[in-house]
Amino acid sequence: MHSFQNLSLGDMPTTRSQRARGRGSGPRRGRGGPTSSTGTTLLTGPVQGHSGLVYDLRGMSPQSATQATAGIAADFVVDRVHRHESHRGAYFAFQLHRPESVRIFDPAERGGHVECTCEEFQSSQAICIHIYWLFDGLNAALRTPTTLGTQVISRGDVLARISALYGLIGAQLSSLPASLSATRDEIASDTDDATEAIGSPTPSDTRTEQVRDMLSVFDTAALPEEYSPGDTSIAAGNERRNLYVPDNLAATIYQLAVRDERVFDSLRRVITHDVCANAHFSKQRTRAREAFARLDSYIENGPAEAAETDDQDIPRCARMLRIVVDQICKVRDSRSSSGPLSAPVKRRVAEILVEILQEVCNRNEDVYYRIGWERVMVEGEPDRNRNLYAYLIDDPPRSSSSTPNWMKETFIIDRLRQMPADDWRHLIERLTSIVDQMRERMEDEEDPPLAYTKLERMIQDYTAEAFEPSSSSVQRRPTLGSQRQSRRRRFA
Repeated sequence: MHSFQNLSLGDMPTTRSQRARGRGSGPRRGRGGPTSSTGTTLLTGPVQGHSGLVYDLRGMSPQSATQATAGIAADFVVDRVHRHESHRGAYFAFQLHRPESVRIFDPAERGGHVECTCEEFQSSQAICIHIYWLFDGLNAALRTPTTLGTQVISRGDVLARISALYGLIGAQLSSLPASLSATRDEIASDTDDATEAIGSPTPSDTRTEQVRDMLSVFDTAALPEEYSPGDTSIAAGNERRNLYVPDNLAATIYQLAVRDERVFDSLRRVITHDVCANAHFSKQRTRAREAFARLDSYIENGPAEAAETDDQDIPRCARMLRIVVDQICKVRDSRSSSGPLSAPVKRRVAEILVEILQEVCNRNEDVYYRIGWERVMVEGEPDRNRNLYAYLIDDPPRSSSSTPNWMKETFIIDRLRQMPADDWRHLIERLTSIVDQMRERMEDEEDPPLAYTKLERMIQDYTAEAFEPSSSSVQRRPTLGSQRQSRRRRFA
């Protein structure tokens, strides 16, 4: 045994278990090694990131190495990855499960600029733990030959190496959130919610309404109240042969499900409460997109020649969009009262609303300014009739006592403000972009529009609450905490 006492294995990576054991006795240790008398971590060897990749940080200053070690070993969750266009250039935004968002700008436009919206980066412009964490995550998710083995990195090349991955990010936008997120607790809880939604008919719904709701999922356009499988008259007698509808499978299934409890339960286990809700919201989203498309076609080509075609000018488009938004929110509320909607479905509602809001903001202009056809001007026509954003948000028509409430509210923004923040917090980056877009198009006015003020305040209130160490914030799922530090991402 004596011959092995002086044997050295060189610089082996420091593992989590070794660091944990080091905290129990002797000098206080950080993630990378012992601490100096000034409190700065002294790195004694390579450090293993949360992804499992190994980094040699000894070329960094002690302060930078400490920050990098905390970042690559952190445990964050990505809610959304989205590409944005702004006056500062195009960028991919990585929205974390908290107010912070890391932005990677197109290197062709900004020369490798990477930034974070966190307070630390905004105040010092120094690389924060969120950027180091994303550096480690992208290295693992977009694994290349350069990520194999121990990587020697310095503070200077972290941003350059992140920027170099810009071209690979776009091809994996849909899969990156799951690849980067350190744990999947959110998915587990969402699955539990979805499971709770499966069950027997609720007392508030009739069997026929629920069967119609389930079968309407297979119709690409009709909403449940518009759907008809064919012959829906309930057959007399209890014999199954009386439930057969010739040449109509949908009507036959309808008869069976309404009359047979076992058939109904089997359908409900497959066509769940969430599946029905998702189908409904998708159809409403399609109707909103069709409204925009019809408006764009009218602007481009002028009135249709066919007499039976209803031209979609701005007032008609605006009314259609308000109807869609109102129906989406009413259905969301009614379905939530008859059975719990899972978190992904509720987030999808917010995504659809924000998508519609973004499309309206994109049309903040006089749409008839450059048309190639002759439009008959109506005397006294208000300017809002030429600008969809003005008609719906900036300067909507005056309401009267007979105007329904859903026509009076601030378009979409009031609905978002009524939702729990958990439903739309993954869209913070996109909402911030919309606020910036509103601000850029505002004229020099003493008071900003009410819609702008409401949306900006909603974002500010959420951000302040997320950073406030109050009792309510304690109930939120932590994104960086000791109980999750032992879990590690797994990459294929």
